[in-house]
Amino acid sequence: MPLLSGIRHCLPLLCVALLLTGCGSPPPSPFAGATAWTGARIWTGDDEGYLEDTALIVRDGKVLALHRGDLPDDVQVRDVSGQYLIPGLINAHGHVGMARGLETGPAIHSRANVEAQLQLYARYGITTVISLGDEPEQAFEARDEQNPADPHGARLFLAGDVLHPPDAASARGKVEALMRMNPDWIKIRVDDHLGTADKMPPDVYGAVIDASNEFGRPLASHMVTLEDAKGLLRAGTHLIAHSVRDAPVDNELIELMRERDICITPTLTREVSVFVYAERPDFFDDPFFLKAADPDVLDALQAPEMQARFTGRAADYYRAALPLAKANMLTLHEAGVRVAMGTDSGPPARFQGYFEHMEMAMMQEAGMTPLEVLISATRDAAECTGVGDQVGTLTPGKWADFLLLDADPMQDIHHLRRLTGIALAGQLQQFDDVPHATEHR
Repeated sequence: MPLLSGIRHCLPLLCVALLLTGCGSPPPSPFAGATAWTGARIWTGDDEGYLEDTALIVRDGKVLALHRGDLPDDVQVRDVSGQYLIPGLINAHGHVGMARGLETGPAIHSRANVEAQLQLYARYGITTVISLGDEPEQAFEARDEQNPADPHGARLFLAGDVLHPPDAASARGKVEALMRMNPDWIKIRVDDHLGTADKMPPDVYGAVIDASNEFGRPLASHMVTLEDAKGLLRAGTHLIAHSVRDAPVDNELIELMRERDICITPTLTREVSVFVYAERPDFFDDPFFLKAADPDVLDALQAPEMQARFTGRAADYYRAALPLAKANMLTLHEAGVRVAMGTDSGPPARFQGYFEHMEMAMMQEAGMTPLEVLISATRDAAECTGVGDQVGTLTPGKWADFLLLDADPMQDIHHLRRLTGIALAGQLQQFDDVPHATEHR
């Protein structure tokens, strides 16, 4: 058979073979099955500004890539032009499930309450919360059964019972018992509550810290005074919870914190919550607050007998301590100590979701730039609490939790309240008061 004739004879068979094997079709793109969020100015959580003309590529709930240029046809496009897209906010010190409104105690402990509070955090843009202590067992059930690819509320990490062993000899047993709940953190309090209680002594908290290290769990320390903060740092605590409120921070504390890169969660709003309800607070008129506030709780807080509870020695102490707490936070920050945004929200009248925005506004008022506050509430909050491998930045491989805003938060941190969309694992959440981005192919 002549060569040319043989080639012509084989071509139809070759074409059939190619069709059967798929070899004649172009291979799928690396982004096949992904969603591209386009048109927004994107801040990934780093020290720099926004990425322009860049698409956030999300697949299976995680960030796949940040892409510039044309997109293949096998990618779903969500156009969010004109928006600012940033990582979801993280509360490095909150509480979940321990209260409902102004009520506390076992009678209000429920799985439904925990999940409602996780949704409450999320609707304000708080997509992860580190709950540092005293959560009911239902919170552990919610954490263990939460689907990270579809969490339906803020991601949850827990500390469980705040430990206060009577002596050093019993410390390990207390930690071992807590480990049955598989806590993400361990929490202690070193505080005499303005002279009304016994403070945990150094030998006891040192034994708890040693036991937490033995079981491979980080430990957060509630404290008030400068000397207690130093003692806890020398003993090996992994996080300083709350501000130093009794004296200006000094170089010794700074060096102790920088030596092991120990972070602080200032919880400025915790101080505010002790005295602010003695009168009707201004934020009771803030539409951003009111969109998810319980009117019955607001009415109860304005009753004269309730307002009287927010006066007296503790109220006076924390009102006077607040300026020092803010100044100490700024001093530590400027010295290179990482500040992780945290609020201590969750107990009665510490409003989850809104208090985080109040905290960030106070951080800005204290002297941090909007970008520094954003880093504190995203990347640093994640890294300081050990969840930076999952969230905190829009980095390939991490969960695609992000916010859409119609104003630039790097100009003013109050612009974080201009929410137009909240995404968990790349899925916009369906909140009635948050508009949704458009979709097209």
